[in-house]
Order: sequence, then C-alpha cells, then structure tokens
Amino acid sequence: MKVIVAGFIKTGTKTMAAVLDILGYSVYDLEHHFYYLEKDWQKILKEGGTKEDFHRMYKDVDVGVDVPFVIFWEEILEAFPDAKIIFLQRTSEDVWQKSVENQVKMFNKNWLFRSLSVLSYTGYKFFAHVGLVNRIMFGNHTFFPWNVFNGISSTVTKKRYRDHCSSVLERAPKDRLLICDLRKGWEPLCEFLGKDVPDTPFPHENERGKLAETWMKRSPIFKKMQNEMMISLSAIGLILCYLVYLLFVGLF
Repeated sequence: MKVIVAGFIKTGTKTMAAVLDILGYSVYDLEHHFYYLEKDWQKILKEGGTKEDFHRMYKDVDVGVDVPFVIFWEEILEAFPDAKIIFLQRTSEDVWQKSVENQVKMFNKNWLFRSLSVLSYTGYKFFAHVGLVNRIMFGNHTFFPWNVFNGISSTVTKKRYRDHCSSVLERAPKDRLLICDLRKGWEPLCEFLGKDVPDTPFPHENERGKLAETWMKRSPIFKKMQNEMMISLSAIGLILCYLVYLLFVGLF
C-alpha cells in the first residue's frame, strides 16, 4: 500500500481513483474491496481485525479508496507506516450532504441497478455488503437488499462526516499528508507523489451522481452481475413458458 485516500464518501474519491489509475497505481475502490476482500471485510466489520489482517489484504495493492477502507484509514496506516495520505473534503457540510442525498436519489432512480440485488447472486452479495457498511457507518438497517441506500439520517451522516474529517486532519502525519483540492488539477498531486504530470486532461468522475450508470457501463464486476441477471431472467422466462404450456395442455 503506497497511498491511502482518506477522503470520506462523496468528496471526489471516484475522481481520485481515476487520477491515480492514470498515474499507474493499482487502485482498489468500493467494488474491489467487496469483490476481492468481502470475507475479510465481513470478519473485520462483525468480529474485528488486526494490523496483520490489513497488511495481508492490501500488501499487493497500491491505493485504497472509499468505504469500508476509508473508515479504517488509521489502522491501515499502522499496517503500512510509509504510505502517503491524500485527504479530500467538500467546501461545507451542507454541500456534502446535498451531494449524498443526490447520490441516493440517483441510485434509487436506476431500477436496472437496483434489480441486481435480486436477480444476480453477486449483486445480492454486493448490496448486502453495502448494507453492512452503511449500518456500521450510519446506523441504518433495512431488510430488503434493494433498499440499502434509504433510511439514513442526515444528522447522523453530517456528524459522521465531521468526525472523519477532524480525525484525519488532527491525527494524520503532516509530513505525509496532502490536503488535495481537485480544482487545482495535476500539479500539486504529482509533486506530492513524485510523478510526472501526464499529458492527458484531469478526469472528473461521478458528476451529478451518475455512479450507478458508470459502474454498469465500465466495471467488469458489474458486467458480471448483469450477465447473472440475464441468466436469471432467461430462467424465469423458461419457467413461465413451461407453466403456460402446462396450463394450455390442461385446458385442451
């Protein structure tokens, strides 16, 4: 682990993941933490973990971004004491809260995305994983997997965001911390990381909360979920056709 992105959710973490990918780092984002390390995170979130657990999980990964990784940035820093820390935050809590609410709204509007929770086994596990993470972060709980992004108190989310930002700013080692303003582009980040500025435009990901659409179009993990969903729909279609056939035979 070379870089810990310690910005909380909805602070530009998807843009930072894209930036660091362009710079040649191997990056684990939310879907990667789930797909490759689900059992490890289940253990940590339910039973606890050790510095050795985090080292084993991320010793072959350059960068970690987003939840549940960011919740444990300090424990992961203990496992990788030489890692650099990039911190992101919004201009105000209210701006951040509106971004969270818009993201939830966009997730809930995307019925294809939500359908993965019941028509794909991998999708079901993903939504269950997100539900557990949300319960740890915000204290909300829902029985239905497609409903995991609802029922979160705005007061609780603001408090969680405020506490996280204060923790990083107060406790992160200042000689290895970059408070990053994405509006400044490549130069400050590349200087901090000792990288050459790439000859490519600075990316801007998840604009207007279109994360679900991006996942569905680009992520191999979500493409696998969609393939599983198509298999499920095909199976349901065959069963329905067979039932109609039995009904037809019974009538005639």
